[in-house]
Amino acid sequence: MDSSLYFGKISHHRKSPKVHNLEYDVYMAHLFLDELPRVFSNRWLWSVNRPNFCNFQRSDYHRPEVNSLDQAVRETLSGQLEQKIKGRISILTHLRTFGYCFNPVTFYYLWEEDLSIPAAVMTEITNTPWGERYAKCFRWEKSASSSRTQHEFSKEFHVSPFIGMDVKYDWRFLNPQEKSHVDMFLRQNGELFFSAHLRLKRKIINSANLAWALIRFPFMTLQVAIAIYWNALLLRLKGCPFYSHPKHLETTHD
Repeated sequence: MDSSLYFGKISHHRKSPKVHNLEYDVYMAHLFLDELPRVFSNRWLWSVNRPNFCNFQRSDYHRPEVNSLDQAVRETLSGQLEQKIKGRISILTHLRTFGYCFNPVTFYYLWEEDLSIPAAVMTEITNTPWGERYAKCFRWEKSASSSRTQHEFSKEFHVSPFIGMDVKYDWRFLNPQEKSHVDMFLRQNGELFFSAHLRLKRKIINSANLAWALIRFPFMTLQVAIAIYWNALLLRLKGCPFYSHPKHLETTHD
């Protein structure tokens, strides 16, 4: 089985208009979608598409109106990349724990046939507090060092009420093997003002590692949501400007 668990840390570093840093431990599941029917087979506290202490629920992910997550992701990749999509797909995500699921970002990898490197990656962001989802797809850059890929683009989706829309993104991905790294750098007027970093190490799916995940992170997704709102409060108290969702801004006419 190629699915696995990843354990590590996530950190945010804000340089302006106020300095603010955070870091906390996380675990994430890296599941190949074609292995979902059996990935948690005979695991007492883990399941797929049925209630449990920790479970993968189809409705928590991309385009839940489509019955098959594999089909939904494949269609979005094909549409954005404008090419026929072939290969296995995996998802790197937080699972539903004790009935609650929240993912600020989920990563989907389209793999080459030998699983050596991805052919493409799709990120799906859920913004807070609006709960909207946004998917962005990238081809994996083929180069002398294809273990990494980098993508720069202008901001298209309102993610945080403490970051405006006039921002340039720089996303960098490490091929998720023994380690998985994702780095996000935000620049405004050419100046770096925010970065986020995900640093993970791979563990096989076995009884010991599954037990440790539940013991160490019994409320993983709730912890993530609380951390977002707590740090939002700290940013507000520090005097960081608040940016309303663009769809809520009134349009004036002469």
